[in-house]
Amino acid sequence: MIQIQELIKHFVLGIASLILIGTAMADDTKIRNFLNDIREVKEEYGKDSFEYSIPNSFILTVATAETGNMEFDGASTAKKANNFFGIHPSEGDDFLPTKGGSKLAKYETPKDSIRAFINLMKTGSAYDGVRKAINENKPVESMFNAMGSYAEKTDYTQFLNTVYRSRVNEILNPILPKRKPFSKKRKPLGMQMQGLQ
Repeated sequence: MIQIQELIKHFVLGIASLILIGTAMADDTKIRNFLNDIREVKEEYGKDSFEYSIPNSFILTVATAETGNMEFDGASTAKKANNFFGIHPSEGDDFLPTKGGSKLAKYETPKDSIRAFINLMKTGSAYDGVRKAINENKPVESMFNAMGSYAEKTDYTQFLNTVYRSRVNEILNPILPKRKPFSKKRKPLGMQMQGLQ
């Protein structure tokens, strides 16, 4: 009887683990898909251009932070606008108004949002420090530190560093190399059940 209870306990723990892993992988899938979009957009620029030199990790971290792991919880307007970076419109740009009265730039696709962010990093006067860090090949954390002057959140640079370390870096640099799972030879079910009686 005790063995059956142990078997049930392990079965339930296995199901719970699968649910947790599935949820985490779903978040990672959205982030990985966006990373692919970043890579595709950057291929539109020359390899020697400033746009191409912006690290994927920097772009991905800002988008992951601004969208709440690509979930857009509480940010339905940003989701509808395909605005992954919280970019406000310039005069004449399409936009969607938020519930709070702000305006968010509206993009046709997520890739358009990436292009706009890259352009903002290249031309925005508030991002001189980011450009300097990129041009000097500084670590991505230096680029985050240069984002503080523009941000509404007082701890924005710390927030970006946390998102980078806890989400983005793990996706870009997994600790263990990915291997194809191998299937272990198992005993027939009848033989497995004999040990439980």
